Amino acid sequence: MKKGFSILLIVFITYSCKNATNTEEEFGEIPSQELSVSSNAVSNLLKDTATLKSIEAKIDIELVKECSEEGITSFNMDSITDTKKYLDNSIIDNTLGKIPVNGQKDWFLKADEWERFSCYQWEENQNHFLFTLLQKDESCCLTLYLCVADKEGKLLTIRSLGLSGGDGGWYENDWGERKGFGKFKLFHDSYYDEDKFENGVELGITREQEYTELVISLKSKSFQIDTLDYYKTEVFIKK
Repeated sequence: MKKGFSILLIVFITYSCKNATNTEEEFGEIPSQELSVSSNAVSNLLKDTATLKSIEAKIDIELVKECSEEGITSFNMDSITDTKKYLDNSIIDNTLGKIPVNGQKDWFLKADEWERFSCYQWEENQNHFLFTLLQKDESCCLTLYLCVADKEGKLLTIRSLGLSGGDGGWYENDWGERKGFGKFKLFHDSYYDEDKFENGVELGITREQEYTELVISLKSKSFQIDTLDYYKTEVFIKK
């Protein structure tokens, strides 16, 4: 990947609120002219890791507070339901989608008519504003993200906290315990079932389970990750 020149892109979010049908709400529609750089230019910039570091994205803190509940809590993904207080897709495309999730250069939030992001919870201290979003994937899953900004709304990092869902023999349910401001103990538990046959006769299933316990702690602009436990097992379940 060749290095490009640094361009500072400051995206300011203007906010408007409009009601959608029934229980759905949509927050923060942004007209396309808010971008000062063409979409092609932004697309090219995102391919350059060095340039990514120079992009500054801002979120409207008051907008997030309006559509979210105050206080970030412990959670079990299996018991969380979509709030249907949707952020406008332009906020994802033009702001939240500029920050790599979990620090991975090829993972960014994306929204479309089938996959949208709902406001969930928020909290703040003297230095940081934290808020969580829910993404409902129409194909399988509900995912919870933790977003971190400074008190001016500049986004610093985004971390996935957990998900729940399944598809094609795979299933996962995660949960987390809040240990303090920006600190969680996370539990990820997933398994995959595969049918086993012999001479056309079904014998049973092979179940592969993967389990992880870790602690994430906010340190200024990123998270410290400490893995407490991990194992992967495979068992045969006779029919």
